[in-house]
Amino acid sequence: MKKTAVVVGPYRVHNFGDDLVGAIIAKRLQQVGYDVVIPKLGQSNANWIGTEFAESYDGIFDKADTIVVGGGGIMSDTSGAKPGASYLDIVARAAIAGKTQGKRMFVTSVGAGPWKLPRSKMLAFGISMMADKIGVRDQESFDHLASIGIRGPKVVLGADCALLSKDYLPFEPVSSGKIGIQLNTGQFPEAEANTAFPAIKDAIDAYVSANSSNVVLLSNGHRKSPLASVAPTCETLEYGNLDTYLARLSGLRSVLTSHLHIAITAYSQRIPTFSLYVREKTKRFYDQIGRPERAIDITKASVDDLQKFLDAAECAEWSEKDEETLTRLQRQARSLLSFIE
Repeated sequence: MKKTAVVVGPYRVHNFGDDLVGAIIAKRLQQVGYDVVIPKLGQSNANWIGTEFAESYDGIFDKADTIVVGGGGIMSDTSGAKPGASYLDIVARAAIAGKTQGKRMFVTSVGAGPWKLPRSKMLAFGISMMADKIGVRDQESFDHLASIGIRGPKVVLGADCALLSKDYLPFEPVSSGKIGIQLNTGQFPEAEANTAFPAIKDAIDAYVSANSSNVVLLSNGHRKSPLASVAPTCETLEYGNLDTYLARLSGLRSVLTSHLHIAITAYSQRIPTFSLYVREKTKRFYDQIGRPERAIDITKASVDDLQKFLDAAECAEWSEKDEETLTRLQRQARSLLSFIE
């Protein structure tokens, strides 16, 4: 009889990057002989990757042989727009359900820490103690876990599994040769602390309006980019299901984004990527790929910084150095899946 695995993660909001990592983990589990269910991933995504559809966790843990927690900054309390807007409670319930029923439990391709709330640090510690193995996507997450006493062979340092989209997911790129722009910073009040931010917004508006035939306005959720209101003739790409989104995203010539997983996925498709970032985790990624000059904190950015990125996005090429780095990071990402058996 086939084994069953449940993948637990931040899938209820249907954020592209989180759903992508969940799908890759599911395909790995299928490779090693599991039937897989990812609650809340959505019917169309479940159909595409061949997993069981479920809209709730009711009864799921009871029938699973293995529980895998994966995707996103779910081992921190800063993955949402404010401290505490995280998935640590869901993950803790999954860990307890698994441990009390003698099931194996893995955590992988996650960001861990920092923790602003003592309760969050306590939950992360408890989850880590119950896990059979933990895979983190960057050195900072590895160090955060070590700071609360979680270290040794249980913890594997790798790279984000979104780098493996081509390895695990079947899609054909739809080439447009356009620049993808995603800068939905309205949800992040931190950006307003930058006195140059209104001018940056005006400059982005002016650019997409003047270059509408050469731009795709990206959104990592189901809502249209707010930039669509100033450039109504621009092509838009909203996330509805993984296969369509991946096909169109992978056909871009370059990307300017404020969000981590659009940057990671573009990079995995050999697309030059630039970021005015909001979250520190995005800076970590650009450090990993050896392109720190392509990421600037939006709370400190200037209009000149934006213009520099836009100019570079129009002519940037994938380099031999990029290829060597991608190959190395993909090898590290595979290490976060290889222990799931």
